[in-house]
Amino acid sequence: MRTLLATALVLTLAGCGGGSSGTTVVTNPRPASGTILEYPTPTANSGPFAIVQGPDGNMWFTESNTGTNKVAKITPAGVITEFSVGTNNAFPGNIVSAPDGNLWYADEAAHIGRVTTAGTVTLFAATDPSAIAVGPDGNLWVTEFNGMKVDVYSTAGTLLHSYASNTNPANLQLEQITAGPDGNMWFDTFSGDNVVKMITGTGATTAFVYSPAIQNVMRGMTAGPDGNVWACASDSNLIARITPAGTLTMFPLASPNAQPYGIVTGGDGNLYFTEPGVNRTTNKIGEITPSGVITEFQIPTALSGPVLIAAGPSNTIWFTEGSSNKIGVLYL
Repeated sequence: MRTLLATALVLTLAGCGGGSSGTTVVTNPRPASGTILEYPTPTANSGPFAIVQGPDGNMWFTESNTGTNKVAKITPAGVITEFSVGTNNAFPGNIVSAPDGNLWYADEAAHIGRVTTAGTVTLFAATDPSAIAVGPDGNLWVTEFNGMKVDVYSTAGTLLHSYASNTNPANLQLEQITAGPDGNMWFDTFSGDNVVKMITGTGATTAFVYSPAIQNVMRGMTAGPDGNVWACASDSNLIARITPAGTLTMFPLASPNAQPYGIVTGGDGNLYFTEPGVNRTTNKIGEITPSGVITEFQIPTALSGPVLIAAGPSNTIWFTEGSSNKIGVLYL
């Protein structure tokens, strides 16, 4: 059940001696800064994964566990509605809000999917999609996990470009991708070698190799409020700041083995990230200022397994709990 819930209390006031009557709505105050509320998904073991604010003001997320095959929306009040994606074993992953007024996601069944705010899903064939992001051109940029390419699709679902990214260095599986503050796209490599890559709108790729400063791979990436790219160096237990020129600054986390995974810029100008930890034991949401000051917030449900994270309306941060099958919201 919900950890905390802000509700509205309706009082009917009757006037004395046959006077007029009326209704007054008294709303509980907004939860204090630093409060985390949690909402369970209607489908048990749904495995919520990625989340984003939709054009309708609701938060939209994917449910990626075997047999779930759904996307869902949650209102600011915590009401969840689920929608089938129509494909078995689709494992819908990253989800974004696009300029066409729809949500788009990538799945493991070789599709990118368009979801209207009414929940209608349309599928388009895609090659080995790993992650999806909206580029500064308004198109959908999709990494190929094993194909080592970055593909560009229009919001009509048409493949516009396919850019090879298998050199300098070679044979790296591609994972998360984000629009950088420099007008380029930035993505990480899953298969190691401590590499982050930047690709221009015309497909020119630059690789930044951070071995041995960063162990293994980056995870979540986002454009920061300071004009830099920020990323989670999960295996190194660091938050990384990368300038458009590729200069790396590292900020260690206080919690050991926190394994930061997803990161986003909040409405307050700071960055927020998930800390699942080894065997889900850290169980926190982290905050880091652009200057590197870190604060952590404990998630109420133990072993919740926080995954990806997004900024929401009214100065909130929303995140998925892949193990406890809940959606969490942190009030700033």
